Amino acid sequence: MKFPVAVKQFVISLSALAAFAMAEPVLMEGVAAVVDGKPIMRSEFLNNLYRFQETPEGSAMSEADQRKYVLDQMIEEKVLLSRIDRDSIVITDAEVDQRVNAHLSQLAASQNTDLATLEKAIRAQLGISMAQYRDQLSKQIRNHIEMARVRQRHVGSVTPTKKEVDAFFANYKDSIPQQFNCVLLSHIQLPIEPDSMIVDSVKRIADALIDTLNLGMSFELLAKAHSQDTSAAKGGDLGYFKRGQLDPAFERALDLLKNGQYSSNPVKTKLGWHIARVLGRKEDGVRSAQILLRTIPTAKDSAAVLARADSLRKAIKTTEGFAAAAKKFSEDKSSNFAGGRLGWFQRNEMEPAYVEPVANLNVGEISEPVLIDGAYHLFRLDDSRQTRDLTLDEDYGKIEQMAATHLENQKLEALVKKWRDEVHIEIRMTE
Repeated sequence: MKFPVAVKQFVISLSALAAFAMAEPVLMEGVAAVVDGKPIMRSEFLNNLYRFQETPEGSAMSEADQRKYVLDQMIEEKVLLSRIDRDSIVITDAEVDQRVNAHLSQLAASQNTDLATLEKAIRAQLGISMAQYRDQLSKQIRNHIEMARVRQRHVGSVTPTKKEVDAFFANYKDSIPQQFNCVLLSHIQLPIEPDSMIVDSVKRIADALIDTLNLGMSFELLAKAHSQDTSAAKGGDLGYFKRGQLDPAFERALDLLKNGQYSSNPVKTKLGWHIARVLGRKEDGVRSAQILLRTIPTAKDSAAVLARADSLRKAIKTTEGFAAAAKKFSEDKSSNFAGGRLGWFQRNEMEPAYVEPVANLNVGEISEPVLIDGAYHLFRLDDSRQTRDLTLDEDYGKIEQMAATHLENQKLEALVKKWRDEVHIEIRMTE
């Protein structure tokens, strides 16, 4: 059985851009179809058709079926995008720029190079400047974000049962792509915590601010003056969050408050001390505000954790020893129970921060301590293979996500069929 095909959501890559750059030139422009007043241009259709014809799925179809399939997919994408205006979804330029920068940084890291070298490679391989590449990438990423927002609003997230995951794997295991140039990693995460004296001194400041609030001072003014996060400019307003998206301790404090109330005691999280306030509630979430006073570790705190990580690295001699140390010392709750096991990764899909520490490790070796996001990590290379098939035992999390995406796609496809009947579609291309 073939892997499920849903409404296509493309984030452009070097290979996709290369295919676009090398596609046959279209001399006769025209409109292939109109969906809800928005055209699908003939050149756009043909470029997508050329790319699809090069895929295994496309090459197995007749040309007539290829053209019908590609146009149908493009119409469904336009139908999906027609919800942007209807749902008043707004994507800011700043959000797109942030995603573009992150994509370029990850692309450079996966190639073990810098942005300057990447720019030269883009110019040499694609014949376009970095500015032109960024412009094309921005359009694709904006499109991807827009469709993701529509998907999030109308479909949400699906958590498949184990039975559904097993059934998905049984049906589609022959079509799930292999992994190439992949590594099996474990890690130990040791966060840099501030000294107790810092924690206590910051709490005293938070207590004093609560006393000031009790005397009638405006929460918004105090947040603007003292809060140490980006919400300060908005008087501490964090906006709406669904249950489970905020720090558990912060959410528990909000649960005890009525609309307009603030916490009578500071709330401790890994960021520092918070004064929490409820601004409003919905059925699935809460609009809250905060005054955040960060507890920032000193250089001495960092040095102590580095020394601890280095000592731990030297003491570990076996695979079993690493797993035992991860269970005992690692603060990564998602992996410490499994002996620090992170799972399999393709090297070109690894987190950028992971690439360099494991690049030169042999199987069984442990990396030097590496600082990532306020914690020192020890990485262990457990295995390395050129190719491998995904299995339920070793890749359950990845397969579970695939199954969730499949179920979400089924819901989305049903919605798109319904939406197709609600918009005007005119197919103008006859050949």
